[in-house]
Amino acid sequence: MRKRFGILVLSLLIVAASALVYSPLTQQPPNRHNVSWENAIAVLNTGQVMRVFQSHHLDVTLSLKNGTVMTTKEPTIDAIFHEIQRCGDPCRYIEEYTE
Repeated sequence: MRKRFGILVLSLLIVAASALVYSPLTQQPPNRHNVSWENAIAVLNTGQVMRVFQSHHLDVTLSLKNGTVMTTKEPTIDAIFHEIQRCGDPCRYIEEYTE
């Protein structure tokens, strides 16, 4: 009886530990927000963006000066870089990265 109880407790501990380890890996960090393309461009034009990364899959990541990270999907490849050029002065110091 004791042996079965011990095995049960050990099994429950393993399941609980696995859930605790897996959970943070599947949740988006609290400072990361998925936004529409239009919202991303509106934020871009405020001058609060420090860094922009574009992937081959049209995924764009904007890193803001306050530590917030925004992700969006651009309509066409390099659209974010065209928007940075159109933005002008507020966007002149943005670091640009591409995959």
